[in-house]
Amino acid sequence: MADNLIRIYNVMDIKQVKPHLMIYGDLSASCANCNKVDLRLENTNCPECKAEFKYIAFRNPRVHIPKIHKILKEKPHIKIIDFDDFKRSEGASKAQDLLG
Repeated sequence: MADNLIRIYNVMDIKQVKPHLMIYGDLSASCANCNKVDLRLENTNCPECKAEFKYIAFRNPRVHIPKIHKILKEKPHIKIIDFDDFKRSEGASKAQDLLG
């Protein structure tokens, strides 16, 4: 039987996620905390701001299913989060901060 990826929803504070988030695009990743680019999935910390990566968001997760399986196997402490959920929550948090 094949192992399948299934989303699990958790209530999280976006302000605690962002400083520890790596965002992975098509070829490389960036730090959500300081926007350092050209990071690799092997990075456990940002070389620029030294943030420890606890979360990874893939811009296009369907393309990276094998990488996600590998991360979950090799780094079980890392949580994979949905990029669209992150962006939506970040926008809502910024709006709430503006409106006070």
